[in-house]
Amino acid sequence: METLNLIKNDPWLEPYADAINGRHKHAAEKEAELTNKGKQTLSDFASGYLYFGLHRTDNGWVFREWAPNATQIFLIGTFNDWKEEKKYSVSVIVNDSNNDRWIAMREGLEQAAKDDDIQLNYVSTGVFASEDEEKALIEREVENGADGIIVQLVSSEDTYAVFEKIDSSVAVMLLETDAVSEGVYSVTAPDNLWIGEALAQTVLQDYGDSLSEKKIGILSGNQNQLSMQQRLGSVKKLLEDENIEPVWILSGQGENLSSELVTKQADEPVDILITLGNAETETAVDYLQADTSYKRQFMIYGEGCSDKTVYYLDKGIIKSLVVPNEFNMGYQSVHTIAEQIKYKFSSAESTTVDSLVINRQNLYDEENQKTLFPIVQ
Repeated sequence: METLNLIKNDPWLEPYADAINGRHKHAAEKEAELTNKGKQTLSDFASGYLYFGLHRTDNGWVFREWAPNATQIFLIGTFNDWKEEKKYSVSVIVNDSNNDRWIAMREGLEQAAKDDDIQLNYVSTGVFASEDEEKALIEREVENGADGIIVQLVSSEDTYAVFEKIDSSVAVMLLETDAVSEGVYSVTAPDNLWIGEALAQTVLQDYGDSLSEKKIGILSGNQNQLSMQQRLGSVKKLLEDENIEPVWILSGQGENLSSELVTKQADEPVDILITLGNAETETAVDYLQADTSYKRQFMIYGEGCSDKTVYYLDKGIIKSLVVPNEFNMGYQSVHTIAEQIKYKFSSAESTTVDSLVINRQNLYDEENQKTLFPIVQ
């Protein structure tokens, strides 16, 4: 180790060199720790009190504390009679949680959480491979102290197995799709039968008598979900009433669905593609964007709410889009589960949210814009 200038300049300190070097090394290591190895200055570190602690703002008071290993933090004082008031915790579990189709719903969730004083925990997920994967996440969140679970079921079948280890004191809210044994759990969802009818009806209106000359395909999504079964059933019924039968119907998700679409459209090309969910609508758009030859094109009539689907509606790639009120679905799901937690409601309460049929002509109508891009107050 190089001799410090302090010792070089004062021979009387040489007998104490080891102790001084040790202190210097410890000080240097501590400085590196506090400054994140020089990424900030000691002055920056020392000014943390300007951010953490109790501070007055234009909107009131704010209190911040650094406690990375804490599971709960309570602020007590004369204002709450020195009582630890627990904020109820609700975990949200949806398929592919980072997809931008959840943006409007998330704004609704957060607005209701603010209004009802609920702490939300968004569980980061990809595309679920199985019910067991979703079940493990639900059980983990309950084990970690969640008072309620808002969940979009991967499968509507055998929900008893999914919730068998969940204590009855934990509130459960199903999102977008009910279980096959309807009425057991609270549900917040659009009218899925209506969505299917709206898609089929829009196709019938646009093509009229000429529809008999067109070939129709359907991307029916995850048929393990009751919501998608209902949408498909109502589409097929309206088409059958007009003596029209789809050329093919594809179910499934992700890359498998994309591959099947390429194969089917090559072997049995269709003129119209009805897509029953946001993911299926995006899959159809991706196919058209990749088909640079423009030999296998079709018109898309789909359900969706993501920025991507709205963009391609505006571009004319999607002919018509059925858009559920995702903001309202998020808001109502939190508001209802908050009441169940606070007042120990045992009965299942279901809420149906409205949906809109949006096309290129009415896309910029004020009411449609509010549904697509809600602004949280």
